[in-house]
Parts: sequence; C-alpha cells; structure tokens
Amino acid sequence: MESQIISIIPNMKKSKMLGLSEDTFTLVATSDITIFAKVTNKLMKKIVQESRDQAKAEGKGFFGQWGAQIKGSFNYAERYAGMNPQEILMESPENFSVPNGNISSVTLKKKTRRDREEHTSLIFWIVTITYSSGTMKFTTDADPRDHLQRIYGTRVK
Repeated sequence: MESQIISIIPNMKKSKMLGLSEDTFTLVATSDITIFAKVTNKLMKKIVQESRDQAKAEGKGFFGQWGAQIKGSFNYAERYAGMNPQEILMESPENFSVPNGNISSVTLKKKTRRDREEHTSLIFWIVTITYSSGTMKFTTDADPRDHLQRIYGTRVK
C-alpha cells in the first residue's frame, strides 16, 4: 500500500552561502517519510505555463490567463496533494526524503524582524529538524505548528 500524503507545508526557506541566498522547499509528509521538494525556476515556469494553458483552454482572455498564472505561482504546492510520493521525489534530482522514524525532534521558534523604513514588524518561524544524519534549519512566513504536530506529534517542541 502506498503512503498517503498527510500534510504539505509550502515556502520553507533554507539558507545557503552564508545566508546571502536561499533555496525554497515544499515539505510533503506521509505517514512514513518526509519529502523535501525543491522549488526550482524550471518548476515554476512549468506551473505558470500549465495555468495559462488551462485558462486559455477554458476560453479566458488575456486578463483571465494572467490571473491564472498568478494563482498558479502562489498555489504551486497544492499540486502535490494529487501526486504519489515517488512522483514527487522523481520530479527533480534535488528532491530528497527522510524517513519519519529518523526524525528525533522538530523545534519551532517564532521571531519578529522590524522594518525600520516602513515601521512594521515581520513575523516568521524558524523550523529546526533534527534527524539521524544531522540537522536542517528552515524559515517560513506561516505558522507551521499544526501541520508539524500532525506529522511528528510530540517530537515538535
């Protein structure tokens, strides 16, 4: 029996090159494994093109196609709900998985960053996943606590 997807968390950013740039991943969890699907430029172009083509096939004009492209680029992670885990892993050579049994803890820290120019505060979360081969650290704009607890239960701190 194939593992069913139990949660999808988009926009997980992993810092690289001394924090000067970052890679974006979508965390896709099943009851057995956690897949880290890298969001690549090639993937985003494909999603935008598919959204535009679908809108065109539905008879939508320029603005309808444009709106579909924007919606597609924001909702890219939803497509994983209709895929099996093996398809997701095969989508890109940069996608990888970790068995859930190898994940010992997931730590969440809520942070606030102030924008002095606009006088606003930006809230984000730091997600640290500790597993048998090391640690991965991500940041995300949306509170992932409910999703992570659904996947890892009491291992979420």
